[in-house]
Amino acid sequence: MWRYAKMHISNKQMLLKTCVVVILLSDFSIAKDWCYFGCENSLPHWGKHYPKCNGRKQSPINIDTQKVVKNQELGSVDLINFSLPHTMKMLKNNGHTVECELKEGAVGVRGGGLKHKYTALQFHFHWGGKDLVNHPGSEHSLNGHRSPLEMHIVSRRSDLNDSTAAKVQDGFAVMGFFIESNEKEKQKETSQVWESFTDYLQKIPRKGDKVRIMEPFSMHQLLKGVDLSKYYRYNGSLTTPPCDEAVVWTIFKDPIRISKDLLLRFPTKISFGNVYRPQQPLNNRVVYASTALTAGYTGTTEHILHHPTNQGP
Repeated sequence: MWRYAKMHISNKQMLLKTCVVVILLSDFSIAKDWCYFGCENSLPHWGKHYPKCNGRKQSPINIDTQKVVKNQELGSVDLINFSLPHTMKMLKNNGHTVECELKEGAVGVRGGGLKHKYTALQFHFHWGGKDLVNHPGSEHSLNGHRSPLEMHIVSRRSDLNDSTAAKVQDGFAVMGFFIESNEKEKQKETSQVWESFTDYLQKIPRKGDKVRIMEPFSMHQLLKGVDLSKYYRYNGSLTTPPCDEAVVWTIFKDPIRISKDLLLRFPTKISFGNVYRPQQPLNNRVVYASTALTAGYTGTTEHILHHPTNQGP
């Protein structure tokens, strides 16, 4: 009897271990690396390993400015410490994009109808091919027009960590900036800053390469020329796996304008291109327009996405 019981327990332990191994292998399969093209888990297969990529509130989208809802509660976005130098820590090539890591807790975002304060974590880029005209790389578009590049500044709710933020629809706030070519003299100062910033690209051509940012850049210098009161707002997702539907998107109308040769540094200095996700269905979501985009409108909207709150810096 004891021998049978011992064997029975042993079999149960073996079954438990087998189940654990199966679960771990399953999790490993789900967490396998992804790519845009050229690998097993490329764009058409994201939904297989990351089911959230099949959701109904996915990003990016096209913004039809004739169908946006006017929202008088969306004022200017408050960018905390964006004018401070030395907030950029490291520029790295992660095999999917070029990502600039920001110093922990150095900069943040609030206001502009956001319900919470957010801590900026990093910013990265999406671009197309070497032919900027026929192969633009922005993920979002305005009335069907896509720009050569798009920059995303990713921030997380200051009261949450990454895992908890991914579970709520406003866990992350991502600001999208279109980047266009402009050779006008008034943009000379902006291009000079971008020239110094993009000089780093030649140091990180391959996946895994990284370089420390030494120049005293400020985030504000990269955004010169953008009216922070003119933007569109909607609820969506991360545009890369796991595609969590946990993002409050702010897409600014005014583009950042830099010289064409600086735009070309992204698809030429980095060993890959066409790093963008195709646009996703809106699926009855509402896209809102900020107050500055609806000047003269005196009514209110039936659906309000977020209410501004007063928070400390």
